[in-house]
Amino acid sequence: MNWEQLPNGKWRPAKKPVAKGKIDQDAYGYEQRVKSAFKKIWVYCDRCEAKYCLADPCIHHLTDSPEDRKKYDLYKKVEKEKASSQETTRQVKF
Repeated sequence: MNWEQLPNGKWRPAKKPVAKGKIDQDAYGYEQRVKSAFKKIWVYCDRCEAKYCLADPCIHHLTDSPEDRKKYDLYKKVEKEKASSQETTRQVKF
């Protein structure tokens, strides 16, 4: 860790230079700033044929985070229930 001396003689950790337009990872509120930046970025999904923002991605572009894993598992469960309900209605119609 690098230290810098202040004019009054005290020492403090040296601040890392951050490029213009970037967010300092050590700054307070980093996570909130990143989330707000993700809300501004829109991407088109070919499977859904719709736009989604990076803060709330479509089911095909989820990350490996635990929150997104829960979303994916719930989506798969709903899809499985839809498929089984369609199979039972098909059998009744015959």
